[in-house]
Amino acid sequence: MSRSTPVAVAVAVVSGALVALQQRVNGELAVSLDDAVLAAVVSFATGLVLVALVVAARRSTRARVRALRGIPWHWRLGGLGGASLVAAGAAAAPRIGVALFTVGLVAGTTLGGLAVDVVGLGPGGHHPVTPPRLAGAGIGLLAIVASVAHGLHAANPWLLAAVVVAGCFVSYQQAVNGRVRAVTDASVATLQNFVVGLSALLLGLALRAVTVGVAASSWPGPDRLWLYLGGPIGASFVAMAAVVVKQLGVLRFGLAVTAGQLVGGVLLDLDRGLEVATLVGAALAMTAVAVSSLGAGRQVTA
Repeated sequence: MSRSTPVAVAVAVVSGALVALQQRVNGELAVSLDDAVLAAVVSFATGLVLVALVVAARRSTRARVRALRGIPWHWRLGGLGGASLVAAGAAAAPRIGVALFTVGLVAGTTLGGLAVDVVGLGPGGHHPVTPPRLAGAGIGLLAIVASVAHGLHAANPWLLAAVVVAGCFVSYQQAVNGRVRAVTDASVATLQNFVVGLSALLLGLALRAVTVGVAASSWPGPDRLWLYLGGPIGASFVAMAAVVVKQLGVLRFGLAVTAGQLVGGVLLDLDRGLEVATLVGAALAMTAVAVSSLGAGRQVTA
Protein backbone atom coordinates (compact mmCIF):
# COMPACT_ATOMS: atom_id res chain seq x y z
CA MET A 1 0.00 0.00 0.00
CA SER A 2 1.44 3.39 -1.02
CA ARG A 3 1.72 6.19 1.50
CA SER A 4 -0.88 8.21 -0.37
CA THR A 5 -3.52 5.47 -0.27
CA PRO A 6 -4.91 6.40 3.19
CA VAL A 7 -5.33 9.98 1.95
CA ALA A 8 -7.16 8.73 -1.15
CA VAL A 9 -9.45 6.59 1.04
CA ALA A 10 -10.18 9.61 3.23
CA VAL A 11 -11.02 11.70 0.15
CA ALA A 12 -13.39 8.95 -1.07
CA VAL A 13 -15.13 8.77 2.32
CA VAL A 14 -15.54 12.55 2.37
CA SER A 15 -16.98 12.46 -1.15
CA GLY A 16 -19.56 9.93 0.05
CA ALA A 17 -20.47 12.21 2.93
CA LEU A 18 -20.96 14.98 0.36
CA VAL A 19 -23.60 12.84 -1.37
CA ALA A 20 -25.48 12.60 1.93
CA LEU A 21 -25.07 16.35 2.44
CA GLN A 22 -26.45 16.98 -1.05
CA GLN A 23 -29.61 15.07 -0.17
CA ARG A 24 -30.05 17.15 3.00
CA VAL A 25 -29.53 20.42 1.09
CA ASN A 26 -31.90 19.46 -1.73
CA GLY A 27 -34.42 18.23 0.81
CA GLU A 28 -34.36 21.53 2.70
CA LEU A 29 -34.73 23.40 -0.60
CA ALA A 30 -37.74 21.25 -1.49
CA VAL A 31 -39.34 22.10 1.86
CA SER A 32 -38.70 25.81 1.32
CA LEU A 33 -40.13 25.74 -2.23
CA ASP A 34 -42.82 23.22 -1.32
CA ASP A 35 -41.96 21.39 -4.55
CA ALA A 36 -39.48 18.51 -4.76
CA VAL A 37 -39.36 18.55 -8.58
CA LEU A 38 -38.59 22.27 -8.69
CA ALA A 39 -35.84 21.77 -6.10
CA ALA A 40 -34.36 18.97 -8.22
CA VAL A 41 -34.43 21.24 -11.29
CA VAL A 42 -32.55 23.95 -9.40
CA SER A 43 -29.95 21.44 -8.21
CA PHE A 44 -29.38 19.96 -11.67
CA ALA A 45 -29.27 23.38 -13.32
CA THR A 46 -26.54 24.71 -11.03
CA GLY A 47 -24.58 21.49 -11.44
CA LEU A 48 -24.92 21.68 -15.23
CA VAL A 49 -23.56 25.22 -15.29
CA LEU A 50 -20.42 24.15 -13.43
CA VAL A 51 -19.83 21.06 -15.60
CA ALA A 52 -20.42 23.04 -18.81
CA LEU A 53 -17.83 25.61 -17.72
CA VAL A 54 -15.30 22.85 -17.11
CA VAL A 55 -15.94 21.27 -20.52
CA ALA A 56 -15.84 24.65 -22.29
CA ALA A 57 -12.48 25.43 -20.72
CA ARG A 58 -10.88 22.32 -22.28
CA ARG A 59 -10.35 22.49 -26.04
CA SER A 60 -9.57 18.78 -26.21
CA THR A 61 -13.13 17.90 -25.25
CA ARG A 62 -14.75 19.35 -28.37
CA ALA A 63 -13.92 16.35 -30.57
CA ARG A 64 -15.04 14.01 -27.80
CA VAL A 65 -18.39 15.78 -27.60
CA ARG A 66 -18.88 15.11 -31.33
CA ALA A 67 -18.20 11.43 -30.65
CA LEU A 68 -21.52 11.26 -28.80
CA ARG A 69 -23.28 11.10 -32.16
CA GLY A 70 -22.08 7.56 -32.74
CA ILE A 71 -23.17 5.94 -29.47
CA PRO A 72 -26.41 3.92 -29.07
CA TRP A 73 -29.37 6.03 -27.96
CA HIS A 74 -29.97 4.07 -24.75
CA TRP A 75 -26.44 4.85 -23.57
CA ARG A 76 -27.46 8.50 -23.48
CA LEU A 77 -30.18 8.00 -20.88
CA GLY A 78 -27.94 7.73 -17.84
CA GLY A 79 -29.04 11.17 -16.71
CA LEU A 80 -32.47 9.73 -15.93
CA GLY A 81 -30.87 7.87 -13.04
CA GLY A 82 -29.39 11.07 -11.65
CA ALA A 83 -32.68 12.88 -12.11
CA SER A 84 -34.60 10.18 -10.26
CA LEU A 85 -32.03 10.21 -7.46
CA VAL A 86 -32.13 13.97 -6.97
CA ALA A 87 -35.93 14.10 -7.19
CA ALA A 88 -36.36 11.17 -4.78
CA GLY A 89 -33.86 12.72 -2.40
CA ALA A 90 -35.61 16.10 -2.43
CA ALA A 91 -38.97 14.43 -1.78
CA ALA A 92 -37.94 11.73 0.69
CA ALA A 93 -34.95 12.99 2.68
CA PRO A 94 -36.89 15.63 4.66
CA ARG A 95 -39.57 13.06 5.57
CA ILE A 96 -37.70 9.82 6.24
CA GLY A 97 -34.29 11.25 7.10
CA VAL A 98 -30.96 11.16 5.28
CA ALA A 99 -29.84 7.99 7.07
CA LEU A 100 -32.87 5.94 6.06
CA PHE A 101 -32.73 7.48 2.58
CA THR A 102 -29.16 6.21 2.25
CA VAL A 103 -30.17 2.74 3.42
CA GLY A 104 -32.83 2.59 0.70
CA LEU A 105 -30.42 3.92 -1.89
CA VAL A 106 -27.74 1.33 -1.08
CA ALA A 107 -30.34 -1.44 -1.21
CA GLY A 108 -31.55 -0.21 -4.59
CA THR A 109 -28.10 0.10 -6.11
CA THR A 110 -27.22 -3.38 -4.85
CA LEU A 111 -30.26 -4.92 -6.53
CA GLY A 112 -29.88 -2.79 -9.65
CA GLY A 113 -26.19 -3.57 -9.89
CA LEU A 114 -26.97 -7.29 -9.79
CA ALA A 115 -29.39 -6.91 -12.72
CA VAL A 116 -26.98 -4.73 -14.71
CA ASP A 117 -24.19 -7.29 -14.30
CA VAL A 118 -26.45 -10.15 -15.37
CA VAL A 119 -27.42 -8.50 -18.67
CA GLY A 120 -23.89 -7.20 -19.26
CA LEU A 121 -24.93 -3.58 -19.73
CA GLY A 122 -21.81 -2.05 -18.22
CA PRO A 123 -18.42 -1.59 -19.92
CA GLY A 124 -17.10 -4.63 -18.05
CA GLY A 125 -19.61 -6.86 -19.81
CA HIS A 126 -21.44 -9.79 -18.24
CA HIS A 127 -20.78 -10.72 -14.63
CA PRO A 128 -22.13 -14.08 -13.44
CA VAL A 129 -24.62 -14.32 -10.59
CA THR A 130 -22.36 -15.49 -7.78
CA PRO A 131 -23.41 -16.49 -4.26
CA PRO A 132 -21.81 -13.32 -2.77
CA ARG A 133 -23.78 -11.12 -5.17
CA LEU A 134 -27.04 -12.89 -4.36
CA ALA A 135 -26.28 -12.71 -0.66
CA GLY A 136 -25.55 -8.99 -0.95
CA ALA A 137 -28.86 -8.39 -2.70
CA GLY A 138 -30.68 -10.36 -0.01
CA ILE A 139 -28.98 -8.42 2.78
CA GLY A 140 -29.90 -5.20 1.00
CA LEU A 141 -33.57 -6.16 1.13
CA LEU A 142 -33.16 -7.16 4.77
CA ALA A 143 -31.78 -3.68 5.46
CA ILE A 144 -35.06 -2.18 4.25
CA VAL A 145 -37.14 -4.59 6.35
CA ALA A 146 -35.05 -3.86 9.45
CA SER A 147 -35.25 -0.10 8.88
CA VAL A 148 -39.06 0.00 8.87
CA ALA A 149 -39.61 -2.76 11.42
CA HIS A 150 -40.13 -0.19 14.20
CA GLY A 151 -43.32 1.06 12.58
CA LEU A 152 -44.62 2.69 9.44
CA HIS A 153 -45.21 5.91 11.35
CA ALA A 154 -41.48 6.60 11.17
CA ALA A 155 -40.91 5.68 7.53
CA ASN A 156 -43.41 6.16 4.73
CA PRO A 157 -43.18 2.84 2.84
CA TRP A 158 -44.02 4.47 -0.51
CA LEU A 159 -41.28 7.06 -0.16
CA LEU A 160 -38.82 4.36 0.84
CA ALA A 161 -39.87 2.25 -2.16
CA ALA A 162 -39.32 5.26 -4.43
CA VAL A 163 -35.78 5.61 -3.05
CA VAL A 164 -35.06 1.92 -3.71
CA VAL A 165 -36.30 2.31 -7.30
CA ALA A 166 -34.13 5.41 -7.71
CA GLY A 167 -31.17 3.34 -6.52
CA CYS A 168 -31.90 0.78 -9.25
CA PHE A 169 -31.92 3.58 -11.84
CA VAL A 170 -28.59 4.81 -10.47
CA SER A 171 -27.08 1.40 -11.26
CA TYR A 172 -28.29 1.79 -14.85
CA GLN A 173 -26.81 5.29 -14.87
CA GLN A 174 -23.42 4.00 -13.75
CA ALA A 175 -23.41 1.30 -16.41
CA VAL A 176 -24.28 3.45 -19.42
CA ASN A 177 -22.16 6.37 -18.24
CA GLY A 178 -19.26 3.93 -18.10
CA ARG A 179 -19.97 3.03 -21.73
CA VAL A 180 -20.08 6.68 -22.78
CA ARG A 181 -16.93 7.47 -20.83
CA ALA A 182 -15.07 4.72 -22.67
CA VAL A 183 -15.91 6.41 -25.98
CA THR A 184 -15.42 10.03 -24.86
CA ASP A 185 -14.11 10.98 -21.41
CA ALA A 186 -15.39 11.59 -17.89
CA SER A 187 -16.19 15.28 -18.37
CA VAL A 188 -18.20 14.70 -21.57
CA ALA A 189 -20.08 11.78 -20.02
CA THR A 190 -20.87 13.93 -16.98
CA LEU A 191 -22.05 16.82 -19.18
CA GLN A 192 -24.40 14.55 -21.11
CA ASN A 193 -25.62 13.09 -17.83
CA PHE A 194 -26.58 16.54 -16.53
CA VAL A 195 -28.19 17.62 -19.84
CA VAL A 196 -30.41 14.52 -20.03
CA GLY A 197 -31.26 14.63 -16.33
CA LEU A 198 -32.17 18.30 -16.39
CA SER A 199 -34.28 17.81 -19.54
CA ALA A 200 -36.25 15.04 -17.84
CA LEU A 201 -36.79 17.14 -14.72
CA LEU A 202 -37.90 20.15 -16.77
CA LEU A 203 -40.41 17.94 -18.59
CA GLY A 204 -41.71 16.69 -15.25
CA LEU A 205 -41.95 20.25 -13.96
CA ALA A 206 -43.85 21.31 -17.10
CA LEU A 207 -46.33 18.47 -16.69
CA ARG A 208 -46.77 19.40 -13.05
CA ALA A 209 -47.38 23.03 -14.00
CA VAL A 210 -50.07 22.03 -16.50
CA THR A 211 -51.86 19.60 -14.18
CA VAL A 212 -51.66 20.99 -10.65
CA GLY A 213 -49.63 24.15 -11.10
CA VAL A 214 -46.25 25.21 -9.72
CA ALA A 215 -46.00 28.01 -7.20
CA ALA A 216 -42.85 28.11 -5.11
CA SER A 217 -43.91 29.06 -1.63
CA SER A 218 -40.66 30.70 -0.57
CA TRP A 219 -37.42 31.10 -2.52
CA PRO A 220 -34.49 31.11 -0.09
CA GLY A 221 -33.04 34.57 0.43
CA PRO A 222 -29.45 35.75 0.96
CA ASP A 223 -29.40 34.30 4.47
CA ARG A 224 -30.08 30.80 3.08
CA LEU A 225 -27.99 30.73 -0.09
CA TRP A 226 -26.53 27.40 1.01
CA LEU A 227 -29.77 25.78 -0.13
CA TYR A 228 -28.66 26.37 -3.73
CA LEU A 229 -25.47 24.36 -3.30
CA GLY A 230 -26.89 20.91 -4.10
CA GLY A 231 -25.64 21.02 -7.68
CA PRO A 232 -22.11 22.26 -6.87
CA ILE A 233 -21.86 19.63 -4.13
CA GLY A 234 -22.72 16.96 -6.69
CA ALA A 235 -20.13 18.37 -9.10
CA SER A 236 -17.56 18.30 -6.29
CA PHE A 237 -18.24 14.60 -5.79
CA VAL A 238 -17.55 13.97 -9.48
CA ALA A 239 -14.27 15.91 -9.29
CA MET A 240 -13.08 14.09 -6.17
CA ALA A 241 -13.95 10.75 -7.72
CA ALA A 242 -11.87 11.57 -10.79
CA VAL A 243 -8.87 12.30 -8.58
CA VAL A 244 -8.81 9.15 -6.44
CA VAL A 245 -10.72 6.36 -8.21
CA LYS A 246 -7.74 5.39 -10.39
CA GLN A 247 -5.51 4.95 -7.35
CA LEU A 248 -8.00 3.04 -5.21
CA GLY A 249 -9.75 1.06 -7.93
CA VAL A 250 -13.49 1.04 -8.37
CA LEU A 251 -14.17 -1.58 -5.70
CA ARG A 252 -12.42 0.15 -2.82
CA PHE A 253 -13.60 3.56 -3.98
CA GLY A 254 -17.23 2.38 -4.03
CA LEU A 255 -16.98 0.89 -0.55
CA ALA A 256 -15.36 4.03 0.83
CA VAL A 257 -18.04 6.25 -0.74
CA THR A 258 -20.80 4.08 0.73
CA ALA A 259 -19.16 4.32 4.14
CA GLY A 260 -19.11 8.09 3.82
CA GLN A 261 -22.76 8.18 2.77
CA LEU A 262 -23.90 6.07 5.70
CA VAL A 263 -21.80 7.89 8.29
CA GLY A 264 -22.77 11.25 6.83
CA GLY A 265 -26.44 10.31 6.83
CA VAL A 266 -26.35 9.25 10.46
CA LEU A 267 -24.52 12.44 11.54
CA LEU A 268 -26.90 14.68 9.58
CA ASP A 269 -29.89 13.05 11.25
CA LEU A 270 -28.63 13.41 14.83
CA ASP A 271 -30.69 16.57 15.24
CA ARG A 272 -33.92 14.74 14.45
CA GLY A 273 -33.14 11.61 16.44
CA LEU A 274 -32.29 8.17 15.15
CA GLU A 275 -34.20 4.95 15.66
CA VAL A 276 -32.15 1.86 16.54
CA ALA A 277 -33.76 0.12 13.57
CA THR A 278 -32.35 2.77 11.22
CA LEU A 279 -28.86 2.23 12.60
CA VAL A 280 -29.29 -1.54 12.14
CA GLY A 281 -30.48 -0.94 8.59
CA ALA A 282 -27.43 1.22 7.87
CA ALA A 283 -25.12 -1.50 9.19
CA LEU A 284 -26.88 -4.12 7.07
CA ALA A 285 -26.69 -1.91 3.99
CA MET A 286 -22.94 -1.56 4.48
CA THR A 287 -22.68 -5.32 4.89
CA ALA A 288 -24.64 -5.80 1.66
CA VAL A 289 -22.11 -3.75 -0.29
CA ALA A 290 -19.15 -5.59 1.23
CA VAL A 291 -20.63 -9.07 0.74
CA SER A 292 -21.74 -8.44 -2.85
CA SER A 293 -18.20 -7.30 -3.69
CA LEU A 294 -16.48 -10.46 -2.45
CA GLY A 295 -14.57 -12.04 -5.26
CA ALA A 296 -15.54 -9.28 -7.66
CA GLY A 297 -13.14 -8.31 -10.36
CA ARG A 298 -13.94 -5.28 -12.40
CA GLN A 299 -16.89 -3.10 -11.61
CA VAL A 300 -18.54 -0.18 -13.27
CA THR A 301 -17.59 3.33 -12.25
CA ALA A 302 -20.06 6.15 -11.86
